[in-house]
Amino acid sequence: MPQHLRRNLLIGLAIAVGLYFILGIYADFDNLLQAFQGFTWYLLPLALALTFVNYLVRFIKWEYLIRVIGIRIPAIPSFVIFISGLTMTISPAKMGEVMKSFLLKDYGDVPVSHSSPVVVAERATDVIGILILGSAGTLAYGFGREVLAVTVILITLFIILVQTRSVCLKLLKLAERLPLIRRFAEHLEKFYESAYILLKVRHLLPAVSLSTIGWFFECLAAYVCMRGLGVDVSLMLITFIFVFASLAGALSMIPGGLGVAEGSMTGLFVANDVDRGAAVAGTILIRLVTFWFAIMLGLIGISLYGSLSRKTEPGNKLT
Repeated sequence: MPQHLRRNLLIGLAIAVGLYFILGIYADFDNLLQAFQGFTWYLLPLALALTFVNYLVRFIKWEYLIRVIGIRIPAIPSFVIFISGLTMTISPAKMGEVMKSFLLKDYGDVPVSHSSPVVVAERATDVIGILILGSAGTLAYGFGREVLAVTVILITLFIILVQTRSVCLKLLKLAERLPLIRRFAEHLEKFYESAYILLKVRHLLPAVSLSTIGWFFECLAAYVCMRGLGVDVSLMLITFIFVFASLAGALSMIPGGLGVAEGSMTGLFVANDVDRGAAVAGTILIRLVTFWFAIMLGLIGISLYGSLSRKTEPGNKLT
């Protein structure tokens, strides 16, 4: 594992331990322990399985997007590269998953500037997908409309800008006049061309559909966690809380949304009459099953990639 990645993970773990300790104080440790003791632990594998289904669906989306821009690699290496990127779930808004582009460069000599827009398209379609899932709850509960509106506006403006080719080409020409950017001009043009193709409506619709399906399974995982604690809440409410907390964490640009996601989730549970102990226990379990499970899978992926890259001859990397 790269030294900087190990350092970032250790920092993230240290922050998480401190954060969960504070949540424990808020809930009262006796209440929190009681909530965990009452958890139906055989449901934990089910929650993890539902989360893994989300990753499988999003892997299909990854395969679709890289093929849209003409990248072809065998399914197993592609899956390993995709899973490895989950390690960077701890990065701000998950944009550290651009690491997958560097792995594609290493494995198949695919230019980073060509493949990195795939990560941008992944994040954009993920956000649209979870907005679709959370919109019903936002309308029903009358909460989080500002976050929803800001996110919709930002995503819409970004897509419109990328698809307004004349404006973007002019901006690229202006940027190329700057001494520090001039040497990256060719890479910027490749990046834009890939982004322009990926964010066309006909390519967005299948990707958004897959994102919505995938993230619904993760919402189901959150629901299973709360039901395992004996909390009687609806799937719509759990979906709304999970989506709102995820968006708040992403918009904060704090690595992994640490603190913001947990605080939002706990606060919304308590606001909907969930006991503090169960609210904090549910938040910790949901983050374990979604956030920390993703990082664990990413570490496994990196380990597998190390073996894969050593066994593969350079001349046979692309198909």
